[in-house]
Order: sequence, then C-alpha cells, then structure tokens
Amino acid sequence: MTRRPAKPAAASATSGVIRPPMSLGQLDRWLRTSRKLQPVADSLAMLDGFVTAIVAGPVTYEPFGWLCPLLGVTKDAYLNGDTPEFAAIAAVAERHNVISAVLSETQNQFTPLFGRSETGDVDVGPWCRGFYAAIQLNPKFWRKLLPARRQAHLWLIPILAHCTGPDARPVPGAPPLGPLTELARLDAHRNIPPAVVAMREFWAPSRYDRAP
Repeated sequence: MTRRPAKPAAASATSGVIRPPMSLGQLDRWLRTSRKLQPVADSLAMLDGFVTAIVAGPVTYEPFGWLCPLLGVTKDAYLNGDTPEFAAIAAVAERHNVISAVLSETQNQFTPLFGRSETGDVDVGPWCRGFYAAIQLNPKFWRKLLPARRQAHLWLIPILAHCTGPDARPVPGAPPLGPLTELARLDAHRNIPPAVVAMREFWAPSRYDRAP
C-alpha cells in the first residue's frame, strides 16, 4: 500500500481570531507587495514551482524551514491568526496538500500554475525559478538528478533551462546558452508536468519508505 506523504503542520494561532486562507489570487497580490522581509517567491507561479519541488523532491523538510523563506515570514507568524501572514501560510499549506494529493493519487491531473506573458502565452519561467529556488535549500539532496560538473537529468532540463544565476549564466546542470537551451525550452509547458510526476516517483521509495 502506498504511504501518503506527510502534510505540513497546520498553522495554529494562539489568538482568538483565525483568518481563512487567502485565495490564490489574493496570495499572488500579497507576494507582489513590498515588505521589509521579502519572500523568495515574487508571484504565485514562482511559489507554485517552489512548493511543487518541496512535494516532489527527495526529502521532507520541517515545514517552517521552507515556508518562512518562501513567504518572507518568521516562525512567529502562525501565532496570530488575524494577520495576512497567517492567511498566506494557510493558503500555501492548502496548495501543498493539493499538489501532494494529486501526485499521490491522480498524477495525470497534475497542472502547474504557470504564469502568462503580456501576450497571453504560457510563461513557465517564474515557475521554473521557484522550483530551482527550492532545490537551493540543499542542493546535495538532489545530486542523483543534479550531479556536480555534469548536465542534469532529463527531467530537470526543461526547468533549469529557464534559470540563470546572478551573472546571467546558466545555473549548474542546465544546458549551455544557445540551440540546446532553446531546444530544452521548446514545449516545456508540456514536458514539465510528466517530469514532475517522474521525479516524485523516483524519490518516493526512499522518501516515503515505499517499495519500488
């Protein structure tokens, strides 16, 4: 029997008032507002990529180990339920659990929340950058798919092809700039969902003690 992945700890406020989770639209607008402690994700698409990597990746993190940097909040944010931060945490927990359930039970229905360009075309870039940011929490956990000094596994190529470092050069494991990058970007919005499903299945035996 497949063991269901653990859900992130539910936020539990000590105050009497509990705000409901933000809607995805509200969460997107909240991420784009300027605050003292800026989140890793600057849009809903980037947040979705980050959370997807948390769900489909090799290890289970302590929830606030990834929630805090993702949202730009402190661990104390869940103590007061009557704050936007609390509502944002609750919204991310909901999205995490939706992705987890889909990847566990109905993989063919997995649909990333990709962005849209000004012309209305699918823009996978922000989602991919969010996924890569989650890898950077501890890249050594991903070394089976992202070995040092070598190109990454084919599952990661369409994601990494949309990511660059501070020097505008390809991130480790990505194809070099040029035709190979353009090829990896081609149909990425179609290639990424099955790649995520495959990655989740790849890590499942070790992460969830599931027999291969």
